[in-house]
Amino acid sequence: MKKITAGDIMHVYGSFGQGSDYSVRLVVRMEDEVDGDILRKSVESAANRYPYLLLRMKRDDNEIFYEDNDEPIAVLNQKERVTLGAKETGYHMWAVCYFEDKIFLDFYHGLCDGTGMYMVLSTMLYYYTKQKYGDVESEGIRTLDDEITPDEYLDPLDQLPEIDISNIPSLKLKPAFSLVEDGGFTPCEQRLFDVVIPEKDFLKFSSANDASPGVMVSILLARTIDRLFPDRDKGIMGSYIINARPMLHAPNTHHNCVNTVFFDYSDKIKAMPFDRQCTAYRGKTFIQSDEERIQKTMTVSASRNKAIAKATPTVEAKMQTYGMMLSGGRKLFTCMVSYVGKWKYPSVGKHIKEFWTHVPNANGLLVEIAAVNGKIFLTMHQNFEEDTVVRAFEKELTENGISFETTEMLNDVAHMELPEKV
Repeated sequence: MKKITAGDIMHVYGSFGQGSDYSVRLVVRMEDEVDGDILRKSVESAANRYPYLLLRMKRDDNEIFYEDNDEPIAVLNQKERVTLGAKETGYHMWAVCYFEDKIFLDFYHGLCDGTGMYMVLSTMLYYYTKQKYGDVESEGIRTLDDEITPDEYLDPLDQLPEIDISNIPSLKLKPAFSLVEDGGFTPCEQRLFDVVIPEKDFLKFSSANDASPGVMVSILLARTIDRLFPDRDKGIMGSYIINARPMLHAPNTHHNCVNTVFFDYSDKIKAMPFDRQCTAYRGKTFIQSDEERIQKTMTVSASRNKAIAKATPTVEAKMQTYGMMLSGGRKLFTCMVSYVGKWKYPSVGKHIKEFWTHVPNANGLLVEIAAVNGKIFLTMHQNFEEDTVVRAFEKELTENGISFETTEMLNDVAHMELPEKV
């Protein structure tokens, strides 16, 4: 039995408590048609490199847990969404699909965050491009030649000191403006819009205004929502997801290890010139990413997660409690932005034409950003029917001289079902 760790436990029980498919699909479009035989060999190599991710989820009356899974990772010639933890995927927490010139890596978010998934993807694509093209380098990519060290599979939140949280006051944060509850949009199953932007133009525009790509998208989203709802009676609060590994000195872990920067689009910031708005947001990022601050925040979070696990003796109680916490936390934000960054391995990246990140229906409006081969790939996820925000965001891009191309995509994020009791 492998227990759910402190960094993952909220994601696992919270998502099941909400009844949501908490999976991510990384979509990679290659320069030519995918060779299924080479891909299978590449997936086998990646699986052998990450044996600690070959797991099957189970549960009893008291907890959800993992056991080792000797079945091969599924490699399916299809683009349709799959179900993880089920027979079709060998009961694994991840699977690989391919169709025409695209490779899809489906991953359960309760086991890995985006950075952890990116590690597996880079290994798989290294072996794929090496066998297919032969002109790639392994520098920085985990391969079968590397030693597997404990810091890859240990959760840094489990290593933090456990503190008494009973005397720690709860943060008194107000609910943020909601596009559905306050904006009046019609709830629906998740809609996805893939937006491709020339990287050179966007970076030039961002740099000229003292912003990184992630900060720039956060600012443009806030301005978009503000223009659509100028008379709202709640504030616009953005969440900017950051990788907390550097602050916890745990660069190699696959576990969920992220924190959030609060971007309050206040009246004071709204009144600033555009470049000053960007500078203010960057300042918020630096301040809220301070190592000591992150360590304290995540120590409290880990201790709270452990305390709740002890206080809830059944799976059902854990799902209800963590589900309520997850739902309550999401009410604090109007929108979320996550920037996985630019593809780090050029010799592999030159064979990639597109790189998209499709994520669970976690918030009213969530934007995932990636970049490779001179283009930025931005996916807008929303849980309402109207395309008003997307069109207004496009207008914001146009007014700032940024070209783009938008395509609506079907929701292809993998299903994830609660395992049967054993």
